Amino acid sequence: MSPLGRVDDPDRLRALVDAVLTVGADLSLPAMLRRIVEAAVSLLDARFCALGVLDEAHLGLSEFVYTGIEADDAAVIGHLPEGHGILGLLIVDPQPLRLPDLHAHPDSFGFPPNHPPMTSFLGVPIRIRGQIFGNLYLTDKQGAPEFSSDDQALAVALAGAAGIAIENARLHARSQDLSLLEDRDRIAADLHDTVIQRLFATGLALQGTVRSAPPEVAERIQRAVGDLDETIRQIRSTIFALQAPRTARQGLRNQVLSLAAEAAASLGFEPHVRLDGPIDSAAGASIGEQLLAVLREALSNVVRHAVAGRVYVDVVAGELRLSVRDDGVGFGTGHREGGQGLANMSRRAGDLGGRVHVQSGPDGRGTTLSWHVPIKAGGG
Repeated sequence: MSPLGRVDDPDRLRALVDAVLTVGADLSLPAMLRRIVEAAVSLLDARFCALGVLDEAHLGLSEFVYTGIEADDAAVIGHLPEGHGILGLLIVDPQPLRLPDLHAHPDSFGFPPNHPPMTSFLGVPIRIRGQIFGNLYLTDKQGAPEFSSDDQALAVALAGAAGIAIENARLHARSQDLSLLEDRDRIAADLHDTVIQRLFATGLALQGTVRSAPPEVAERIQRAVGDLDETIRQIRSTIFALQAPRTARQGLRNQVLSLAAEAAASLGFEPHVRLDGPIDSAAGASIGEQLLAVLREALSNVVRHAVAGRVYVDVVAGELRLSVRDDGVGFGTGHREGGQGLANMSRRAGDLGGRVHVQSGPDGRGTTLSWHVPIKAGGG
């Protein structure tokens, strides 16, 4: 007997080979998995077939590809399976499972009200080199009361092809991530070693001409040097962002930008945000949460009271400093003095050993909120 059991039908073998060769085709992972599912339905004379891919923690299903159910019927059923009931049993105990009636099994539950009726069941794990990637499920054997041992052998072979496809896709994704990280590091190094150094040298050269220049020219040179310094700060911020690990992509830096973007809908314009220093690595989760809460309250105050045309948000690492500046009506007008917002900001700063200061411009217009917290109080 062959490793596939008593599978001697040339058409079935040819179809199996075609399904396995699908793995070598230039297709996306979803397309490959769908071909395997469709081949399984045809090869094993099943009415329904599905393929579930386990998440990285092996606790549930991250992907679920199926055939045999029309799109309209699927919409009525609702959300896709998450790996409970019989499907959950195969995750916990990844062994082939054949049942003449899946509803008779004690672990059969979780079918939604509009799910089509299913009786016979065949499930096999998707594994390669001992690692489990998911499971292949078939139901309702056509022309027979249940799936046979030959059917199980064919399903195991198809599951092996699916395992290769999933592993190849994940390896490809990891290689792309590594290439992206290498590109990010290279760009960061080029910005630091080439662009910043040239800008710095240009600034020094300009400063060297100030003494011999007429007053009006000297003033323009000083403004240009200031612009160069600001450009260098922005490039340094970009370098820190490029060098941040992937886990920090939802870190403090990006959350500050997200809050500013959210405020744009209410302000009618987007605040200008400047981020200076290694904010994600310098500030820990606890201090980051406090800073975000203060920023949210400050932007809300601007929306409600300032009647501003511009807003500037600065976040600087070192002593972590948040500054929110607007060109509106000024502090103390527009009923800004009421409410608990400023008191909450002060409390958040005080709890972390910091301070908060709010003042209007010399002419009484505009407001600047400065919130300072020592990194050692909340970092790590």
